[in-house]
Amino acid sequence: GAPTMMEQAKKAVVPYLWYRSVLQQTLIAEPILHCFGLHEWAMQYQPEGAPEPPSAKYQTHLSLRVPRNTINQVVERKGVHCTHVDALRYFAPAAGPLNHHGANLQRTDQLRLEQPACVHAHMDLIRISLRLQPFLSAELLCDAVEIALRARKLDVAASPYDATMYGVGIVPIETPEGRAQYKAEQKALMHDAEIVRRAMLQAYDTLLHVAFDAETIGHAENQPDPERYASAQPGGLPWRKNLVSR
Repeated sequence: GAPTMMEQAKKAVVPYLWYRSVLQQTLIAEPILHCFGLHEWAMQYQPEGAPEPPSAKYQTHLSLRVPRNTINQVVERKGVHCTHVDALRYFAPAAGPLNHHGANLQRTDQLRLEQPACVHAHMDLIRISLRLQPFLSAELLCDAVEIALRARKLDVAASPYDATMYGVGIVPIETPEGRAQYKAEQKALMHDAEIVRRAMLQAYDTLLHVAFDAETIGHAENQPDPERYASAQPGGLPWRKNLVSR
C-alpha cells in the first residue's frame, strides 16, 4: 500500500541525519597531513603488466606532467593514505592494496575515516550544503563553494596532470619541497574549512530540530538507508549497485 506519513517522514530525514553525522565526525577526527593528494596518482598507477587504469579516461583532456614510471614510484614510495571512500572507487585496481586504509571500504567507513585535512571532504561541502537548500543562507553556500574550489585547485595542482593552461599551478609532491608546499596549503585550507563546516553543522541541527520530531528521527536512526551498507573497490560498481547483504 501507500507509505504512511511516518515512513515518508523517515525517508525525508535520512539524508539530513547522514550528512550531519559526516560533519560531526569530520570535525572531531585527527587530520592526516601526509596523504599529499596521492589519490590522483593512484588513479594513474600502472605497474608493469597491469592494464590501463580505467579512470584514466576521465582526464584524457590533460597531459601527464611526469612520466608513468615516476607516477608508479611515487605511489609505491610509501603507499597511499587515502581516507575518502568515494575516491577509492576511482583508483586503478593495482593501487588498491597500496592504500593503508583499505582496498575494500563500505559507505559506513566514511564515519570512521573522514578527516578534516582531506581535500575531497572539502569538495563534498558543496553537496552537503545543496542538500539544505532552500534552508541555507546564500552566504554559507558561497563559503562552501569557495572552499571546494580552493580544494579542487590544490587537488589538481598536486596531481600528475599538467593543468597550467587552465591557470592552475604545479605543486610537485614527487619532491620534498613539493610535499612541504602541499602540507602548508593543506593546513591553511583545513583551518578555513573548519569554520564553514561548523556553521554547516549548526544549520543541519537547526533544520532537524524545526522540521522533524524525535520519534521520526529515532525511527530513521534505527533503520538507515541501504546505501549506507554499500561497498567500494577500485574500479568497482557505483554504490547503489554494490549493496552489502546484512
